[in-house]
Amino acid sequence: MTVFKYALWRGLKNPASLIMNCAMPLLLVIFNFEFGGFGAAAAVGDEAVHSRTPFLVALMLMFGAFVMARSIQVDKMDGTITRILAGPVTMRGYLVQNFMSAMVPMTVLSIALGIIGVALHSWEISFALGLAICYILLSATSIGLSFVWSCLFKDKETSTAVLSVLITAIASLGGLMIPLALLPRFLRFLGALFPAHWATRALENLMDYGMNTQFWLSMLAMFLFTVAYLLYGGKRRII
Repeated sequence: MTVFKYALWRGLKNPASLIMNCAMPLLLVIFNFEFGGFGAAAAVGDEAVHSRTPFLVALMLMFGAFVMARSIQVDKMDGTITRILAGPVTMRGYLVQNFMSAMVPMTVLSIALGIIGVALHSWEISFALGLAICYILLSATSIGLSFVWSCLFKDKETSTAVLSVLITAIASLGGLMIPLALLPRFLRFLGALFPAHWATRALENLMDYGMNTQFWLSMLAMFLFTVAYLLYGGKRRII
């Protein structure tokens, strides 16, 4: 588990990771920013637009997951991956340990957000549980996408610059930055090709109806995105 410990420690030392993975999401939930908190919805025309706080937290977690999962890109740049794979570590083991090193803090944070919501804001247990599950799966699929991205680009600066634009585009089309109700139908359809859309759908269903069938279908979609990203990333040549 040497790779796991090394990747976990390096990720947690990153200032951007501490801000995205700890400070901002925790502050948003603790102070329950925006009037009405997590469950409120306002009418805009014929559509209902929910409080943006849950989606803003999801956006923070998405960026945080990408930051935590950049260890593969760093290992490629400094040649560490070549030395690691020269030892008794397989490529599959290397990818699994990097995935787990990114998932552990994201999972802990997602669970902590639910516990804080129950303790400070009297959320229902089912709502807090659904929120944690949604955030954990969004983190997993974001990490998987980051692995794929690390395999496609050799230059760190290019990878980071393009990835920042991609994250913003995915978040916008997926409804994390702009409510789905305000997006044209074509853009909603385009956004459905990315996991952020399904995270938004899950959060909306959770706030309106709880963990209903549509919520679990959205969870299934994000899980399938995660599997696809990891399978593709595992088959790409990293070095």
